[in-house]
Amino acid sequence: MVRAKSGVVGLEKHGNNYRLRLPRAIAEGSSRYISTGLRIDSPDGYKQAQRLVWDIEDQIHKGTFKVTDHKNQNKIPDKITIKDLWQRYTEYKQSEIAVTTLNKTYGGWSNIISLLPYEYPEDAGAIKIWLLNNKSNIRARQFIIHMSAALDWAVSRGLLAENKFKGLSSDIKVTKGYQIDPFTTSEMLAILETFQGSHYEHFVKFLFLTGCRTGEAIALQWKQVADDYSYVIINATYYLEKRARVPTKTKTTRKIPCNSQMARLLQGLSRGNPTDYVFTSLQGCVINNHNFLLYHWRPNITRLVEQGLVERYRPAYNTRHTAITRMLESGLTMAEVARVVGNSPRVINEHYAGVSRSTVLPEI
Repeated sequence: MVRAKSGVVGLEKHGNNYRLRLPRAIAEGSSRYISTGLRIDSPDGYKQAQRLVWDIEDQIHKGTFKVTDHKNQNKIPDKITIKDLWQRYTEYKQSEIAVTTLNKTYGGWSNIISLLPYEYPEDAGAIKIWLLNNKSNIRARQFIIHMSAALDWAVSRGLLAENKFKGLSSDIKVTKGYQIDPFTTSEMLAILETFQGSHYEHFVKFLFLTGCRTGEAIALQWKQVADDYSYVIINATYYLEKRARVPTKTKTTRKIPCNSQMARLLQGLSRGNPTDYVFTSLQGCVINNHNFLLYHWRPNITRLVEQGLVERYRPAYNTRHTAITRMLESGLTMAEVARVVGNSPRVINEHYAGVSRSTVLPEI
């Protein structure tokens, strides 16, 4: 009998399932054996068990392997929720990717998981339908791809018997390129009317008037508003994951001239201290964009869609597309619009239509 090399994990059949055999240098006696919960008669059982072998061998090589971790984790729970699975997966990914990427990308998917009307991975088909009805195609496709990767990992660890998300993204059509989907003028007016009198009336109107990115409007402080309300300075965006103001997407500062409507809008607010936020949440704190979209924007826009006043749901970010389109239609040049909204003239030229010249922002 040939002795196994140190660090090599054996894969063997035990009853109807596969189990792993650890090297004697790692464990002795019955503790050498780890049940995977993967059935021999499963089409992908062997492949999944083999991936688990390679994963453990890699951990042994790195010196991070702990027998107790796998004794507890490699049994398939009766019911593991998507939320719990995703949490375990992100904890696993912490050692592989930057913290900022983890928070921005993986944290964003956690927000979608919290909105899902389904709890378990076996509902993958229904989740796909929900995503396509409530999110853009590209967002739905990206979520399914990430979730499939998480389930592949879960299967390799024996947490799941199969990956129900595998292949679900293949038929989701995504148009390549920069997608512009502005609200029409009548839709914009309906949205402004539905927010009229609410706490977020001025915030929504500011977005439509300026074309600011949502995070830039949230980050706006009174020190950025001219004393005579003739202009505002945009030099930061609010990063929800960090709970902090950070440089704008392009890391530039820009000056937006105030037309009479925007000046009146800002004058109608109570001017606070220089570092106070111009627009706040219902509690007087910085606006949480996730909560704003979930509890204020989405319900209002969905209701307008049901009433036939808005053709289809679009997120608040599309107020930016609307403002840029209206600026160009009013006569501002591409270069002028680019300076106002913080895009390059090339982006404006390639993705928006514009005509003659004007020097003021259009009113609503």
